[in-house]
Order: sequence, then structure tokens, then C-alpha cells
Amino acid sequence: MSPPEPATAGGLEEALRRSRLLAGLPAADLDELVRTGRQVRYAPGEVVMAEGSPPDAMYVLLDGDVEVLRTVGGTDLVVNHCGPGDLVGELGLVHGRPRTATIRARTPVAALRIGAEALDRLVAHPRTARALLTAVTDRLDRDDALLRQHERMASLGTLAAGLLHQLNNPAAAVQRGVSRLRGLLEESEGPSRPLAGLLGGAPAPQDPLDRADAERDLAAVLERAGVGGSWQLAGPLVRAGVGADPLAAALGGLPDGSPGPAVRDLVRRAEARAVLEEVGAGAAYLTSITSAGRPLAYSGDAAPADVDVHASLENALLLLAHKVPAGVRVVRDLDPEPQHLVGWPADLAMVWNYLLDNAFDAVNAGGTVTVRTRGTDGEVTVDVENTGDPVPPEVLEHATEPFFTTKPVGEGTGIGLFSAHSTVTRQHRGRLTFTSTGGITRVRVVLPRHP
Repeated sequence: MSPPEPATAGGLEEALRRSRLLAGLPAADLDELVRTGRQVRYAPGEVVMAEGSPPDAMYVLLDGDVEVLRTVGGTDLVVNHCGPGDLVGELGLVHGRPRTATIRARTPVAALRIGAEALDRLVAHPRTARALLTAVTDRLDRDDALLRQHERMASLGTLAAGLLHQLNNPAAAVQRGVSRLRGLLEESEGPSRPLAGLLGGAPAPQDPLDRADAERDLAAVLERAGVGGSWQLAGPLVRAGVGADPLAAALGGLPDGSPGPAVRDLVRRAEARAVLEEVGAGAAYLTSITSAGRPLAYSGDAAPADVDVHASLENALLLLAHKVPAGVRVVRDLDPEPQHLVGWPADLAMVWNYLLDNAFDAVNAGGTVTVRTRGTDGEVTVDVENTGDPVPPEVLEHATEPFFTTKPVGEGTGIGLFSAHSTVTRQHRGRLTFTSTGGITRVRVVLPRHP
């Protein structure tokens, strides 16, 4: 902090009038505040007041921005941003208790320091007293709501961690069972099942016309061999990769009367394999979801570590797959080179979830959501874009403020983008910007490789 300098009149009084607390003061009282106050300046990152320090003054911000932080569970939680005209530090003076938050400069800051003795003069004026009461209650309401939201997310994380653990165990058991059953099926193949080797011998046609032709050829082979229900059996055999010519050759070597039972046994084995593949794929997908969600569930235990940005983005896309609107394309335009940085994996995972969730909510029907990454020696850039209606400038300006949301009541909390912005800019020393031009809304995150 630069040394305090006596506040001067003129432009300073005009700046103080921008504060709703001071706007109603008589000119003589405002002039007295200017004479007795001290103008102070802070560089970015400097602490204006520290949590737990004695309440000896409050500050009216004249220029620049500050962030308000509360220590929760050993972590600094950003609960507010304040700018020119805002009052900070008034809670401590009103309560007469140590500071309940830390105020830190985000940009170069100029402020008027108003000593505790001036509080009595301020509250003597009804309009100013009302403004002070409103400022205090608003601040308390906002801080309380953010802290409750933080505690709620921490509780949900603990619950999710337990659920993921419980889900992962049965999913792994299912995969082991599928693998064992597949092995038992293969072990049972032998002379008693002469057709078993035909399964998977030919690729199953993907084109409907080609598939119909293959089924017709197989049905003809079965009819010539005297197998009843040839058309019902042909479909499953084609899907199982059984070719007409190999089947005809194998059936020709069977004793009379045995082709029918042998073919039906082959169909049952083909269907059993298909069911095993389906169950195995479901279990694998469940495992991938639990793996993708694990960083979010264990966010409280996360520490700075190597972050694979592409893998982190893929996990977020997997978790939000159910939110992709019908007809909307998801385009991945990822840097050909792997992109890694040092950061907090759980917090960055939450950032991608917030940004993608907003993009899926905002994209127009039939539109596109694009995830793009580019890397340089010192930074990684991540863009999340969606096509849709342009976002008004006044909305972009306030998008990262706490509790600001354009969603209907009950659908948005106004916490997501605020938390994402705080994670990127404060925790990772990066940049987060919004643009909306040419039918494309873009959120750009620029992260240093070593914050």
C-alpha cells in the first residue's frame, strides 16, 4: 500500500457522490469526510484489510476493483467483487467485531479511508443510515447465500464420492462376470458344436440393403439343408457374422437330421454372445462415468497436479452427454498435441462442466457446440462456443457476478460462472472472457501452464 495521503476536495467529492451511502449526505458533512478521510492506493494483489483484523475503518472505492474472500474449510472462497462507489469494511464497524472477510485488490485501487469515529456522524442522517442498513443487510444476505451454496456443494461431493464407490464395485464385478462367461462359451466349443467356429467369421453388413441380401442368402442355405424357420434364424446369424458359403460348407458335413439342432444351438450361442457384449458395454460405460465424476466428487481433497486438459474436457462431455439437445452437434477441435498444465484438476473439471452446461442450454435447435483447444509454450487456451442468439452486452458485462442469471427462477443460481471465473482468474492466474458476435457466443479460458 502506498502511504496515506490527505483527501482533497473537488473531484473527490464528486466521486464520493457515486456511493449510495454518501449520496444523501449534506454538502458540509461530505466535505468534512473528505477533510478527515485519507485517500489510499493499493497495487493488484495487495490486501486492503485482512480477515480477523480489528475494525478501525471502512473504505469507499474511488477507482479499481477488489475481491472479498472468506476462509471456509481452509480454502479462500471469493464471495463478492466490488468496484467504484462501493463501500467495504462497514460490517466490522457496525458489529464492532474483527473483520469477517479479507478484501484484496484485483486491479490498481484508489479508496477513501473513513475512520471508525465517522460512523456516528453518518448514521445521524436518516437517508444515509437507511443506505448503510441496506448495504449491510445485502452484504450479509449475499455472503450467507454463497457460504450455504459452498457447504451444499461440499456435502453433495461427499455423498457423490460414496455413491461412486458403491457403483464402481458392482460395475467391476459385472465386467469380471462377462469376461468369465465369455471364456466359458469359448471353452464349450468343440466337436459337439461343429458350427461354433462360424461366429464372427464375416463382418455384419451395416447397409440395410446389404443386410437384407445376406439374410436372403443365409435363409436359402438353411432351406436347402432342411432347417425349418430359416427366415427367423437368418437374421440373428447375419448379425453374428455368419457367412452363407461357410455355413453351407459346414452343414454339408453334418449327419442327416442334425443340421436343425446344430443351427438352433448356434443361434442361441450368438444371442448369448450379443447379450454379453451389451452387458459388458453397459458396465464399461458405467465405469467410465464413475471415473469421469470422481474428480468432482473428491474436489475437497484435490491438490495442484498435472492436468491433461483434453482428458478433462472429454470427461465433462461424457458427464453432460444427456444434456445435449436433440439435433445439436458437438464438435471437438482439439490441438493435435497433448495439452498439459499444473493446476487443480477438480476445480478445472467444474469449470468445464459450468461452461458446457451453459452452452447446451443456450444453443439453438439444430446448432453446434464447439470445444477448441490451442497450446503455446506458456499457455493453454480453451474455447467453448455455441451457435445461437447473440448475448446482449449488458448481460456479458455482468455474467461473472455472483447471483447474476438470466434463467427463470428455480433454474439458475448465478453461482456457476462466478465460480468458474474465480477458479480461472484467482486460483489459476488465468483469464476468462466472453464474446458474442456473428451468431457465435464464445467463452475463452486462457490458463498458464505453471500458475
